[in-house]
Amino acid sequence: MVQVKRPSSPTSLPQTRVASEASTLSRPSKGANTLRTGDSFTTAAPAGAQRGNSLSQVNSLRLPIPWPGKGEADKIGWIQKAYPPAKDSTAEFQKLNQAVRAGQDVMPPEAKDCVFLAVGGLLSEAAPKEIYFDKNLDALEAQGLQVGRVPVDTDMGVEHNAAIVRQAVLEAAKNGKQVVLMGHSKGGLDSAAALALYPELKEHVRALVTIQSPYGGSPMAQDLLDNPLVRYGVGGAIEAIGGSIQSGEDLTYDSRKKFLAEHPMPAGIPTVCMASTTSNPTSPLFVAEEYMQQRYGVKSDGLVLPQDAFIPGSKSVTLQGLDHLDSTGTTLNPFKPYQPGDLTLSLVAMALNMPKGG
Repeated sequence: MVQVKRPSSPTSLPQTRVASEASTLSRPSKGANTLRTGDSFTTAAPAGAQRGNSLSQVNSLRLPIPWPGKGEADKIGWIQKAYPPAKDSTAEFQKLNQAVRAGQDVMPPEAKDCVFLAVGGLLSEAAPKEIYFDKNLDALEAQGLQVGRVPVDTDMGVEHNAAIVRQAVLEAAKNGKQVVLMGHSKGGLDSAAALALYPELKEHVRALVTIQSPYGGSPMAQDLLDNPLVRYGVGGAIEAIGGSIQSGEDLTYDSRKKFLAEHPMPAGIPTVCMASTTSNPTSPLFVAEEYMQQRYGVKSDGLVLPQDAFIPGSKSVTLQGLDHLDSTGTTLNPFKPYQPGDLTLSLVAMALNMPKGG
């Protein structure tokens, strides 16, 4: 596994340390991940009946809450109106995902000439690597591919982390290999920002894959920061551990509008963006899912809306039944309809099937 040391400052260029690292968890054999359709909550009845009964019970408990003001209602999905739309490629993903589950090798030959770098989301640094992004990287390693994690400061702002992503790309590309960036949540913003801020990276980056990234912003970010208790409470806690409240402010609609106007994504880099929705009472993000459903009338993964997750001109994939943690988490939901490893192979194959510069 490629490991890139975090620079002491965003502009420093330390040497790469490459080491072979064995996963602390046993890896499943290719094709071992299983598929379950929909959200399942118990095993006493068929999944469809369980889902219907559970959601019916939840709906009966919903109360109309008079949220003050419009909140972010007028800004949701703004990016789809301001820029060329993404191309819905969910059907292409589903075909590849079925092939992966059947044990087929969907990766093009050029994958052997690439390094795959994972960029984690907000505060993910606190999660043990064995339960975050681990299965995603395991799936690629099982194909004989070179992988690594970019050591971003997950509690710092986008521009700060973009410099760290730049460093990681340049180090990984020293031996002539192309780099595939895979960013989850805010990690997708950090990755895209690196490409926008540092034009020299374009020749080294073969593709970009974002997973549940609020590229256009998130209503949750602004709503939370508008609450003074949250702003000063959480903000103070983040700063106490050496982070910055900027990490949250960078996810607001206003911040994203300003940043993208000044630093648009460069053309010609194959890009695939995945988003998801769910309404699962067993999800740790169910309260957030319900909040956005009740206040704004929109479905989400608990933190990000599909309307805000797609980079203009990219291939987009929208899935049902995954919350914001399911795509990169190891054990949070054993009944999730898409497993992290299968998901990653399918999304990466889609990106590598796109010609660079096209």
